[in-house]
Amino acid sequence: MAIPFMLLIGVRLYIGRWQDIILSPDWSLASCLIFGQITSKVSKAVANSSVKTSQQYFGLYTAKRFLFVVIAVAFYFGMLAKPTMGLGYTQIILFFIASYFHFSDGFTTSLLQKGVVNNLSLVYVVI
Repeated sequence: MAIPFMLLIGVRLYIGRWQDIILSPDWSLASCLIFGQITSKVSKAVANSSVKTSQQYFGLYTAKRFLFVVIAVAFYFGMLAKPTMGLGYTQIILFFIASYFHFSDGFTTSLLQKGVVNNLSLVYVVI
């Protein structure tokens, strides 16, 4: 996950100005992909797990992650239509949030796949 963005930063610095890194819409697109992938991973883990799950907690989890996907897409289109430094910094913050959830939800998925969790509501505290 880090290698493509290290290359993005390196190439943008080599070719142009440092502001081009901030104004790149790739940060929002990556956030959207990360949020979508982690939602899919956790959904598959819940479906394949023998752990008792709460539909209410899982529905809330799915709604929150889908909201993040929509927000990331909105930032992506905003950066394509009218890029600003403020929007650029905000999309990078969103990327770091997506990265955090990638690891957090990955841990949750691992617990679900191993069947370690006795009650899924405890897992949602992690999420």
